[in-house]
Amino acid sequence: MTETRAADVADRLWRAYAPYQRGRDSAGDLASMFALLVLARFVEPRLDSADDFVKQWKRAVTEAENRISPVMGLRAALSSAARQPGFPLPDVRAFEFMNRYEQPDDVPWTAAFLLALVQRPTPAEVGAADVAALLLDRHLQESTVTAGEFPVPPAVARVLVGLTAPRPGDRVLDPACGSGGLLAAAVARIAEHSRVDGAFVEAYTTDHANADLAMANLAVHGVDRPVVRGSDPVSLFNRHDTPEVDVVISNPPFNRRIENVAKIDPARWRFGTPPASNANFAWLQFAVNRLSPGGIAAMIMPPAAAWSGGGEADIRRKMIGENGGVVLAVIALPPNLFADTAVPVHVWVLARDKAHHLPPGGTDSVLFVDGGRLGRQAPRRPRILTADDVDRIADRLREWLRSPGTDSDEAGFSRSVKHEEILENDGSLDPRLYVNVERERPAAAPDLTRALEALEHHVRETAFSSAELAESLARYERLTRNETTLPRQTLGTIAADLLVAGPSGSHIRAEDYLEAPGVPVVMPKDLTDDGFDATGIRQITEDHARRLDRFRLRRGDVVLARRGELGRCAVVREEQDGWVCGTGCFILRPTDGLDADYFAAHLRGAEARDWLSTHSTGSTGMKTISLAALRKLPVPLPDLGTQQAIAAMMARLDHHKRLLREQLDLTQAIRRDALNWRPA
Repeated sequence: MTETRAADVADRLWRAYAPYQRGRDSAGDLASMFALLVLARFVEPRLDSADDFVKQWKRAVTEAENRISPVMGLRAALSSAARQPGFPLPDVRAFEFMNRYEQPDDVPWTAAFLLALVQRPTPAEVGAADVAALLLDRHLQESTVTAGEFPVPPAVARVLVGLTAPRPGDRVLDPACGSGGLLAAAVARIAEHSRVDGAFVEAYTTDHANADLAMANLAVHGVDRPVVRGSDPVSLFNRHDTPEVDVVISNPPFNRRIENVAKIDPARWRFGTPPASNANFAWLQFAVNRLSPGGIAAMIMPPAAAWSGGGEADIRRKMIGENGGVVLAVIALPPNLFADTAVPVHVWVLARDKAHHLPPGGTDSVLFVDGGRLGRQAPRRPRILTADDVDRIADRLREWLRSPGTDSDEAGFSRSVKHEEILENDGSLDPRLYVNVERERPAAAPDLTRALEALEHHVRETAFSSAELAESLARYERLTRNETTLPRQTLGTIAADLLVAGPSGSHIRAEDYLEAPGVPVVMPKDLTDDGFDATGIRQITEDHARRLDRFRLRRGDVVLARRGELGRCAVVREEQDGWVCGTGCFILRPTDGLDADYFAAHLRGAEARDWLSTHSTGSTGMKTISLAALRKLPVPLPDLGTQQAIAAMMARLDHHKRLLREQLDLTQAIRRDALNWRPA
């Protein structure tokens, strides 16, 4: 009954906001909604007092009833309440409607939302945390694009909390917390016994735009003065001044490149340096590094992390067998749990020291759980894990921790496996390899068998990518279904003062280039569809680069080739921050209304390439586009959310293309080896 009432209140609030949603940053608006939920919950028990924040709150409600923007009153009420003892938000200036430079009309939804907020039953009466969770779910359903941190469904969050069992007094960390859902679930468990001090919750988000939302979400869930910091992975992995934590729970971005990996202290990699192309094993090692001796971590990972080869396989083998290992369990969850993707996930349960969790002699095993058939799914809806499913997974781990032998194996669901057997399987941690295996494995297999297994794994990863691609395409279709012809604006109109031609040849002469390492200078040959190719890139001294400050690259810039293959471009990431734009390139610094990745995708498309070719000068082999001509380039300009969705779809297509090429290369290698194979 309480859940139904909370759903009714959340629906009432969202319907008040929905007419104003189109074209807005709904994540920023949602953070402000959560701040108002916190304020309302703080005000309601004090409505009969003469406190200033109560007077200002009542004035804002009256203004909303009279169709006057309540923004000024809400700003005053929140600022005043924030000075009171016991108010849970540490920094109210972070929220959009608190921005003194925003005009009331810039936040038009506040009047309708405030009136819906004060209706009975109020969120505080039905459970503000439940209402916030439902609002977040509604936002995710109608959001135009997701960042690298995918939101965790509530049932999956309960799985991770059940596996780690945080207790009062535990320090809990999520290094990629997104909107704070995992930490909110952990807090809900701890809050059953005591209030949660924000000092015991450590949270970072790799998408800085999520920090305010996560902070407000945690405050709604009862955390006193939570702090959520935006941080890039390199800075996070490098920190040495952080205390140990008792619990790590996280859903870090999958398969992301580690920008500027060379700047990370090699001592941080206890089990081996992860590849720069994929941060999965960087996140896993980071979690282990941060744990106290008796700490435990539950990390959501893509299935490929369990069986990937190369350097990742070496790291995985060390995580299993070195000094007793740090892997307690790997749990396979079913597909379609996440609203953003159909891809199934694994949960890795890690310990800094397995001896703190297992009885003597029991540290040489890993528990595997195959939950791929759990849950229920309605048509066109994500799969949902039931409370029984969640309890079954957590209970199985607890039983195994007490008695890690094979006596309690559950056929078709779980199995305790010795390190020796895992290492015989090249360190694979795929639960499906160990659970439900009835046929006897051959004692020895020809080399082609291993190659075919690698191909099978690659095909599986490509299938997962296909599912993600389908989701991305579906999101794009939803956004553009009702669109007419997109308006086109010239590049000069969009960013007249932010388009810069690279320095002339007199600024960087041939004799200025160094033999030794220095500051890279980007030329058209260094630009690829995947970013920048630093192989053979020319470099100059730092002093010389400082004199060319106007041409130095900043994160988020787009570098365009001005000659040769027109349309060639790349987006500047953290690794290229501070490099210098060379003579043969342009720099574009996108405005707030133009997404860099969207613009780069447009430049690489046929429409832009044809236009650039038509408006260029020079021979067929060395065409050149002038700055004046480039300013006239027409750019279709949907709203920012649609731009981001298109950019995400193009990135997913590029990733899928790379996977298909790798799969083809592997297939050709198997074919070659099969033709050359001879029996021993």
